Amino acid sequence: MKLLYFKLLSFFFCAFFICISEGISQQQFTVFHHQSTSYKGGSQNWEICKDEKGRVFVATSNGLLMLDGAQPRMLEMKDKTIIRSVKSIGDRVYIGSFQEFGFWQEVQNGEWEYTSLIPLVDKSRFQNDEIWKIVEADGMVYFQSFGNIFKYDQKNVEPLDLPGPVLFLLKSGGRIFTQAINGALYELINNKLHLIEGSDFFATTEVKSMFKLSNGRFVIGTASMGLYLFDGLNFTAWDVPSNHLLKEYKINGGTMLGDKIILGTILKGIFVLDQQGELLQHLNSSNGLQNNTVLSLYADKDLNLWVGLDKGFDFIWFHSPVEKNNEPEMGSSYTAALYKGKLYVGTNQGVFYFETNSRGDFIKREFVQGTQGQVWFLKVLNNQLYCGLNNGTYIIDEQKLRKVSSINGGYNLKPFRVGEEELMLQSTYNEIVVFKKVDDIWTFARSLNGFIAPARFLEVDHMGNMILGHSIKGLYLLKADPLFETVVENKLLGFEEGLSFQTNRVFKVDNRIVVPSGEQLFEWDAVSCKFSPWDTLNKQLGSFACAETIIPIGLNTYWFIKKDEIGMFEIRFDKARLIYRIIPEMFDLQLVDLNESIVDITNNKQLICLEDGFGILDLTKMTQLNTVSNPPEMKQILFSQASGNKKLAFNTLLKHKPQLSNGYNNATLSFSMTEMTGRLAYYQYYLEGLENSWSKWNTSTKITYTRLPPGNYTFNVRGLTSVGMPTETTSVTFKIRPPWYLSWYAYAGYVILTIAFFLLLWHSYRRRQWLRQEKALKEENELMKSKSSQAEAELFKLSNDKLHTEITMKNMELAKNTMAMIKKNELLIEIRKELNQQKEELGSRLPTKYYSKISKLIETSINSEHDWEMFEYLFDQAHENFFKRLKQAYPELTPSDFRLCAYLRMNLTSKEIAPLLNITIRGIEEKRYRLRKKINLQPDQNLTEFIINF
Repeated sequence: MKLLYFKLLSFFFCAFFICISEGISQQQFTVFHHQSTSYKGGSQNWEICKDEKGRVFVATSNGLLMLDGAQPRMLEMKDKTIIRSVKSIGDRVYIGSFQEFGFWQEVQNGEWEYTSLIPLVDKSRFQNDEIWKIVEADGMVYFQSFGNIFKYDQKNVEPLDLPGPVLFLLKSGGRIFTQAINGALYELINNKLHLIEGSDFFATTEVKSMFKLSNGRFVIGTASMGLYLFDGLNFTAWDVPSNHLLKEYKINGGTMLGDKIILGTILKGIFVLDQQGELLQHLNSSNGLQNNTVLSLYADKDLNLWVGLDKGFDFIWFHSPVEKNNEPEMGSSYTAALYKGKLYVGTNQGVFYFETNSRGDFIKREFVQGTQGQVWFLKVLNNQLYCGLNNGTYIIDEQKLRKVSSINGGYNLKPFRVGEEELMLQSTYNEIVVFKKVDDIWTFARSLNGFIAPARFLEVDHMGNMILGHSIKGLYLLKADPLFETVVENKLLGFEEGLSFQTNRVFKVDNRIVVPSGEQLFEWDAVSCKFSPWDTLNKQLGSFACAETIIPIGLNTYWFIKKDEIGMFEIRFDKARLIYRIIPEMFDLQLVDLNESIVDITNNKQLICLEDGFGILDLTKMTQLNTVSNPPEMKQILFSQASGNKKLAFNTLLKHKPQLSNGYNNATLSFSMTEMTGRLAYYQYYLEGLENSWSKWNTSTKITYTRLPPGNYTFNVRGLTSVGMPTETTSVTFKIRPPWYLSWYAYAGYVILTIAFFLLLWHSYRRRQWLRQEKALKEENELMKSKSSQAEAELFKLSNDKLHTEITMKNMELAKNTMAMIKKNELLIEIRKELNQQKEELGSRLPTKYYSKISKLIETSINSEHDWEMFEYLFDQAHENFFKRLKQAYPELTPSDFRLCAYLRMNLTSKEIAPLLNITIRGIEEKRYRLRKKINLQPDQNLTEFIINF
């Protein structure tokens, strides 16, 4: 009965502890969800492992999922069977499936190749069975199904002898164990199973996990009997409170995470125990996990936990510097303070406080009665906790309220001095309130007269000027009288005071009043009463110059909060140094919009006010994180045409610069930080040659640039370390060549063509000039030629006239000479005729001697060569080269023929020619006939006309 009572008491104690841990304590980890819809790997995730390069492999219902920090990649089997087991050993990733086992291996350019080991197996030994576990020991790889354990020695696959069907193969402390189905435990030694004595009682359950503790004992996790300890000889139930719950929630697996025991259950998520069995944490669907059914657990070398779930898988970052407290019942938190060992948190529903345990966890949440509604500030002053509520300002003491001001909506308390007197100034819903110290308690003194307006933000400069942020209108400058009782001057600040933007926020940085514009900070000059850009600080703040909220957290340290980032800076004497950067999305933090707040609760812990509770940032853990990370690694460099039909992929390790033709001007670049696999990694990038500045920090691991113009480009990418500092830059250079018509040789051609064009223009100009000159010269020459021709014509005419006159004269002389010859010859012929007649009449009375002499003289005179020579001379002068041309044309002509032709050219009749040739007219006709034949004259042609025209 006492034993039963003790067990029930332990059960209820443990259940109570779990409820407290789930509902009250902050979760000291960050969970990153990987939903099955995001990687399309099937709902169930049976086993997870990590290789030497930091890549994660998940055995899923749809295949082997690979994560390398970039886009998830599914390595599918040919038959697309469910992958039940996975184990990374060296450069191989071994997998087990239905009637299949083997290994994947990276070959080149990021491609993977699968090698099946089934050909090495006797098929009769492996049918209708699945490989559930893969274990490596002493260079051997063991594949375990319910019916077999196969040993692979890198050459051969051999089955081991089994006592019967077995459950899961478990490795712990360098030893390998397994359980016979519905039977005892066995240990694998020298490839043989050896029964462990005294383990028969496990026959009613299933052994799911085994761990070796630092004291040498083994912890055995079972499905329905909870935890057992094994010292090598004996088995004993582990008598710890959590054991009773683990029996109920059914252990389904486990692993060691450093010195902690991690147990996954079917019904209630994950239990974290120390080596004494004390429950440290309980992770389930109510505080981070996607669901409560844990199928597999894997602890990596960085002591992070991978959890395979029934739907998706989770990555749990146990070294997260942010401890998130999900408190939906609290509402949105606005302020907080640590007071007398308790954490007070002000929300839009009131003030809550938390106790702290020995580990510093905040537990046992309670509500401070009377604080219902909006809480604007909590502040410890002079060992008193002040609280600003809707209906006034209070002191909280022992969870009881004491009102110190009845003015509604106290936003804050700002210290300032009037002479030697220390006062507090407060902005409220309507008035500005002055507090003074009475018996070490800050108490309402008065409201400033002369100004009523809703204002939250308030700062006072060193000259006593108040800069007030009106809720609607903007910033006001207020000046009070010397006693600080009445506002004597108020002015709405605007363009004349250097404000070209609308804001109602005002802060103090390095003892200077600043206002944010959304793009840069403006500082207040109390002398000129104007704002101007704080250029020196803005340059050092970088992107944080556009912060909308600035919160001081101690001497010279500030939080700068902008939309997507939070930065902690040390600022002194115009020098700014970034200490930490936080991306809220990385830790699943959602700050209260327009009311962002971070509270310095201790030297090392900052409370971040959230929409659904609060987060605790542990600066000590931040300093322990790696401040230096490897730069992003390029995963893929892909170029494609605009149509997308053709693509070119380049090795990410290439050393030469890719040069692409103009058509491949779409560039897709993939990158990742493998060490950040599982959690959110952030990157910045820009493309030199196209962009001039870094992108915003984002989680994208792929960027595509489309329609890049020709040119040289360098893609730069850097990541963000765990403490928010940029890594070194990874760069990839490539060149997109211009189209042929924009290439260097085209430009050379254009230059040549341009030169040729201008030369052509110049030549054309010169030619036109030359043509004009030539035309002018030609016209001048023509004119001169015309004049010359006229002169020549006149001269020619004169010459012709002279020649014609000469010819006429010569013709006349020739005709005269010819007529003289004709007359002479006719006379001589008459004389010869008369002589012949006298001879006939006188006979011998005319002596023959005289007759012959006279006849001879007559005949000689008629045929005188001298006459002919004279005639020929005169004829050649009148008819130049006639005989020469006639002889060339008709070489067979005789001198007699030439004489006849000459007389015919003179148009003499046969009667006139007869005396000249001293023959009869008939003889002349015969000569004419013979001449016609020699010159081949047609019958219808006139001989005289032919000779005259020759």
